[in-house]
Amino acid sequence: MKVILKTRIPHLGYEWDIVTVKDGYARNFLLPKKLADVATPNRIKIAEKRMEERIKKMEELVANAKEVAEKLAHAKLTFKKKARGKKLYGSISEKDIAEALKKEHKVEVDKDAIKLKEHLKEVGDYKVAIHLAEKVKVEIKVKIEAEQ
Repeated sequence: MKVILKTRIPHLGYEWDIVTVKDGYARNFLLPKKLADVATPNRIKIAEKRMEERIKKMEELVANAKEVAEKLAHAKLTFKKKARGKKLYGSISEKDIAEALKKEHKVEVDKDAIKLKEHLKEVGDYKVAIHLAEKVKVEIKVKIEAEQ
């Protein structure tokens, strides 16, 4: 059965995608939860227009993300925090990095785009990945020094 997705469904598609699924999956899951509509000729035309709009918007987003990635390609942030030996009193989080990028490099990055396995809690040098858009990633260097 052909359906038009209303929202992004992992491993299936994005909003306004026209996908073919098994009848039972559509009738028992997608349609009752209002995650999809049955693909009629009229709805297919509407979905194709919306997909074109989405693709244009994604292309603009990727272009902007590439510009930001170029600005951040050689970015280096330095934090001075109170520490006992190598351990910090506190930690450096995604929010701290986003604020520092905005302040020092005049680039606004959403804190959710910054990927840390865990908050930085020790003095040292780190590489932090930032996912700006789909397939647009950049790594910045973060240095944490003990405050004297």
